[in-house]
Amino acid sequence: MIALAGEDDEKPVRELGAEWFVPRTAPDPAAAVRESVPGGVDGAIDAALLGVRALGAVRGRGTFVAVAAGSAPAALRGIRVANVWITADGPALAHLSALAADGRLTLRVADTLPLEHAARAHRRLEAGSLRGRLVLTP
Repeated sequence: MIALAGEDDEKPVRELGAEWFVPRTAPDPAAAVRESVPGGVDGAIDAALLGVRALGAVRGRGTFVAVAAGSAPAALRGIRVANVWITADGPALAHLSALAADGRLTLRVADTLPLEHAARAHRRLEAGSLRGRLVLTP
C-alpha cells in the first residue's frame, strides 16, 4: 500500500501498513507515486480532494474512487472513476465513536467551534489547507 497524505501523517499511515509514503504537497503527487510503483497503482481512494492530480498515479484500466462530492475527475486511459457518497448511519457512527473512545481510531482535530460558528467553519473548509477536521459543539 502507498499513502498520499499530509507530511504529519507519515508515521500513523505507516503504522496502518503503508509501505510507501508520498506527501500530498508534492509538486506532482502522481509522478512521486509512480517513482515507487512504476506503471502506476491498481487503484486509489482520494480522500485528500486531489482529483486529477492523483488520477495520474493510477495505471490504465485501474480504479479511482473520490469520497467527496464534486472531486471525482473525468475518467482517462480506461480508468474507472467512482464517487462514493457518505450518508448518515447512526449505528456505524456509534461504532466509530466507540473506537475513538477506546483509542483505536486516531482523530486529527484542527479546531473545535461552537455550533453558532458553523458559517465560519464552512468558510475555513472552503479556503482549504486545514490540518485535520473541524468539530462543531452544541
